[in-house]
Formats: sequence, structure tokens, C-alpha cells
Amino acid sequence: MQLPSNLTNDYIEFFKQQAESNPKDTNALFGMGLVYMGLKNYELAQRNFKLAVDQSPLDADVYYYFALSLFEGHNPMHLKNTITSRIEEWLHTATNRQAKRKYLILQMILRQGAFIANGLQVKGEQPIELFNRIRTMVPEPDEIKEIEEHVQISDKQTLEWLAEIKEGKGALKKAVPSEAEKMMSYFPTHAFLTIDSGSTRDDFFSDEVTLSTHVSLLESPTMREEFFDYQYPPLEPEMEKKPFYPIWRMLKVVIGYFVLWIAALVVVDVVPVGLNHIKIEQVNQQTQAEVQAFFENHVVIACEPAEEGSIEKLGWYKEPAEDLNTVLKYEGIERSWMGLAGVGLLLLPIIMLIIHWLVIIGSTSRKRSAVVNRNKEKQVNYHNTMAMHNSRCTKYEYMEFCRHHLSPQSPYLSESYDPVAAALDEQRIDENDMRGKILFVNYFEDEDMDGDYTTNPLIALRHVYYVIAIPQRDKLVMLKNRWDTMTDRMDTCDAESVFYRNILSLNVRGDEIEIGLVGGTTTGIVLPSAGQSIFSYQDTDPSEKMTYSSTRTSDPHVFVKALETLIASH
Repeated sequence: MQLPSNLTNDYIEFFKQQAESNPKDTNALFGMGLVYMGLKNYELAQRNFKLAVDQSPLDADVYYYFALSLFEGHNPMHLKNTITSRIEEWLHTATNRQAKRKYLILQMILRQGAFIANGLQVKGEQPIELFNRIRTMVPEPDEIKEIEEHVQISDKQTLEWLAEIKEGKGALKKAVPSEAEKMMSYFPTHAFLTIDSGSTRDDFFSDEVTLSTHVSLLESPTMREEFFDYQYPPLEPEMEKKPFYPIWRMLKVVIGYFVLWIAALVVVDVVPVGLNHIKIEQVNQQTQAEVQAFFENHVVIACEPAEEGSIEKLGWYKEPAEDLNTVLKYEGIERSWMGLAGVGLLLLPIIMLIIHWLVIIGSTSRKRSAVVNRNKEKQVNYHNTMAMHNSRCTKYEYMEFCRHHLSPQSPYLSESYDPVAAALDEQRIDENDMRGKILFVNYFEDEDMDGDYTTNPLIALRHVYYVIAIPQRDKLVMLKNRWDTMTDRMDTCDAESVFYRNILSLNVRGDEIEIGLVGGTTTGIVLPSAGQSIFSYQDTDPSEKMTYSSTRTSDPHVFVKALETLIASH
């Protein structure tokens, strides 16, 4: 977001004054963060966004822009792991609060560039899954342009996806899933109504409480965490190729040291360095003494025979030939440090060649071994993750767990009572004193914070929303709350009380019980849509021991009828 230069100072001054006059003004802090981010001053932008988050922890936009500022104009592929983790954390919080399209686009860019492109494992939705979700959402103005101002994108796959998103391929004005998609999704309403072609909700939730191993294991919050962690199959890891031994490089090394060895031969031949020879030009007593002295002072290693056309013979000669006429020349190494220096000069290129080769081979072998180990680690992680994915609970098992968790016979609640009993206990009400019916309704939410249909299990199955309406002697107490299915504890309910004398009318209208009050105001009780209820009390068949209750109901009509009787008595 680039602000015109003539307005930048005015904006900064305005927001500064606002923040100074009210340090808790979230809008001023957020505005300052946006201005500084437009100036690419990411450090000050992050500082203001962090202050805004502290003041307004429920505002999803602040989390999103904080995450965007953490890129600091860099490429996701080159971010440090610590920065990647921070961005992922802030984006995760933003999308949990409100899954806007631009949030998911940035999350897709991060996961594809920082994780997939670098061969790392993605936890949660894969980039392709995010891409498919994005295409079914309503576009926002300049959503990608804003991101491209602060994030460098070079990953080929990401660029292709962004091009498709810009062109609007596959985009809908509003996501309207088909019935088949709904049944395959994680939203429980339709899953309850039709599990498969031959079974219904009642078939799925039979009268007998038969819990599978998975449902029993869901008693552990860790197992419930794994339900969300391993919903999607992991991507098969891309194996690295082992580097080849550099044959051409090794050949160049050989040529280089061969040239060096030739140069050493020239030096040895020109400079006296202890590699000497003696020629036998005339055989006499003096020559014989000279040859004998040469043998005493040298280690003789070669001779040249006198026959015409013969070549020099290499060997180890301890004594001169008896007939000196058979030899033209002896060659030897002087028994001194000069001789050793000469031998060293000749052997040095060969020794250096061997060492250089060993270094190249050793370095390549270590790289090959490291690649093999990394590939093994990827395979082990992939198989472990795949095993967790294959052994995860199904959405039906998770919903069955939630159903039994809410029931009076719940084997999971440590307090050994259901939400209704817990609410009555909190309100210090004895259920035996009830004259009317206690209403208990509960449901999963099928929409995200934008009001769009969602198939994300983390959104659709994470929370159970429930309402408990308790008719007391002179008033109706309505308790509203949600249960985080990742925990065993039921949170304290938000309570609202209405005295019977103030109630003028009761009507069941679609998904709400509308309560008309004195003075023309209304209040109400939200009801789940048809088939959405996870756990219901049936009033017609006492043989259904799992759900039957003489004091509780999930039928709004039964509740209203009983409540009208109480109101009439007042």
C-alpha cells in the first residue's frame, strides 16, 4: 500500500496525535502500521501492529498485516526458519478469526515458497488446497497487488496460481457447494443426514453405544489434536539426486599435475639437485675407480646399455657391471640431503595429485552420503506422517465422540455429568424442581466468519455451539456458549434471564425461538438447522435410554408448549 508522498507526513502526524491522546486507540496504531509499511519501514510498521494486536486481539486484519510486514520485501524461499514460523503463526491466527481470501493467498504463497519449494513438510492445508479454496471465494480489490508490494515471488508454481487467481478462473461470486460436495465435506449437517447411499443419521447413531477404538482414543486431547493435524495426506517428498564424481575435474587435475611434473623434470635436469649420472666414455683403471666411487656415493637406479639401439634400463644396482664396455651411463641418487630434495621434487606433483584426488573423492562421497541420509530422513518422516494420516480418526468417529461427550452417560467427562447438569450445577438449580422442560440444542457451525460455507475441519468441527434454556419458578434462564472439542472442560456459559411477566409471545420461526417482551423488544434462542443437532433428547420413546429424558428436550415445539403453560400460570 503506497501512499502519495504529499499525504504521508499528514497521515503520520494525524495518527501520532491520535495515539498520543489515546495510547489504547487500536485504529491509530493500526493506521500508523499501514503508513510505515507503505513507506517500507517494516521495523516501525511491526512495532505499531504489535501494539495494535495487544489492544485488539480479535481483529484479524491486524494479524494479517503484521504477518505481511514480516516478509520485509523478501522472497519466501529465502526467509529464515524463525521468520517463517512467526509469519505462519500470525497468518494462522488471522485465518482462524476470519478466513478472508487475501489471508489465504498470502498463506498459500508462504507455504509453497518457504516450505514446498525448499522440500519441507507443510502442517495443515497444502498450498494446492488453499488455491482451490481461494478460487471459490469473492475477490477483494487489489488483494494480490498489495501482497506483491511487500513479498518477492519467484516460485514458478506460485506465479502460475496467482495468474489464474488474477484471471478469475474458476472463481464464483459465492461458494455454493453441491450436495455431493457437502456429503464429502467435514460439515456435519449433511453427513448426519446421509452417511452413504444406504444409511441415514439414525443408522449411523444407533441405539447401542458401540464405540470404535478410535472413538475411545479420542478421550485423549492429543488424539483429537492429531485428528486436525493429519487430515490431509502429506506430499510425497522430492528426493535429492546424489552428486556424481567430477570426472572432468579430476582429469583436469591430472593434466595440471602432469605439466607440473614435466617442469620438475626440467628443473632436475638443469639444476644440480642430487640426481646425477656418470658416462663411461673410455674403459681404463681410472674410469673403473670413478664408477666405483659413483656407486659408493649414490643409490644407482638406472643404466644405459652400450648396445646400439638399446634403451635405458631401470633397476636397483648395487655393483657396477664387471665389463664396463657393456654400459654407457649410470644414473643415481646422491646419498645426501640434496639427493632427497631431488627425489622429493620429482615425487611432489605425484603426491599432490593423489592428495587432491582423495580430497575430491572424499568431499563428493560426503555429499553423496549426506544426500542419502537426507533422503532417508524424508522417507522416514513421510512414512510416519502417512501412517498417522492413515490411522487418524474419521470425521464420523469424531462426531460420534462429540455426541457421546454431550450425553448424560458420557464416558469422557471427568466430572461425570453432561453440559446440562454442569449448567444446572453452576446456576445452583435442582433438576428435580423443574416444572417445565429444559431445552438443550447444540450444533457445529457450517460457516466461517465471512459467512461462507466451509469444509475446513478446524473450523467446522473444532467447536460445538450449544444453548440451554432453563425454566425456573418465575423466570427463564438462557445459557449460551460453545465447547472447544479439543478440551474436556465445558466453559462457563453466558447467561440471560427473562421474567415470565415480561414475556408477551413465543414463536418458533425457522432457526429461532422468538420471545416477544414488554415494551416491544424481542430476544430469542438460536436453533440448529434441520439435521444439524449433534445430540438431541427424544421425548417420544423412553426405550431410547441414550437420549430420553422426562425433564429435557431438544424439540423447540415441545419446549415452547411447556413454557407457555408456565407463563400462563403467572
